[in-house]
Amino acid sequence: MRMPLSEFLANGDLKFVIILFLFLSIAIYYFIKKITSKEEQVHLNSKMNKLVTWSLFIGILSLMLGLLHSFYFISKVNGIANNLLFGGLANVIITPTLGVVNAMIIKLLSTPIAAKK
Repeated sequence: MRMPLSEFLANGDLKFVIILFLFLSIAIYYFIKKITSKEEQVHLNSKMNKLVTWSLFIGILSLMLGLLHSFYFISKVNGIANNLLFGGLANVIITPTLGVVNAMIIKLLSTPIAAKK
């Protein structure tokens, strides 16, 4: 049984999901600009590579904050059901997964485009 994409995105930490989609939107804008203007390709590729790095950093930050949040509430409760524990940990991993996928897409968009001869 798979988690629907809408539920996957809705269960992630919204502030990080918005930031990652903003990074992806900026990368798509740079990619379109790169296609139309071949002479700026190197400069735009370096900007997109910075977005890759920041997407990974945002993913790691969201993972750390999610784990801190989950373990804080686990420590406050004397006993916890396994389905609640694993459900919470599954939600913690959503935003880092989105960050890695986002970084892979942006990295593909930042590959140099060969000039036609």
